[in-house]
Amino acid sequence: MKKSNIVFTTLLTGGVLYSVLHHNPVYRDLYANREDCLKDWGNTPNACEPESTTSSSGGGSSSGRYRGPSYEDGSRPKTAQTYQVQSRQLVTRGGFGHSGARFSGGG
Repeated sequence: MKKSNIVFTTLLTGGVLYSVLHHNPVYRDLYANREDCLKDWGNTPNACEPESTTSSSGGGSSSGRYRGPSYEDGSRPKTAQTYQVQSRQLVTRGGFGHSGARFSGGG
């Protein structure tokens, strides 16, 4: 095999691996309450869940706010009422489950 073919194959393989393994940051929108979240996501089943806060004793409680589904930066699905969003939360996941944080609801 010629040297130019080896270099091309190596670059091509590296580019494919990078595109498969690289993901944009993943976010979730925060809403003041469940109703605002459901208005935005159109009553999508299981789209909204309570934002939990963890206390120093290890117990969790609800802050009263709700989180919508996760999505990659730049690929948020169009929804009914995005003005209902109070803020955006960065989802941090590491290891094998990192790519599982992406929203896959289509749209």
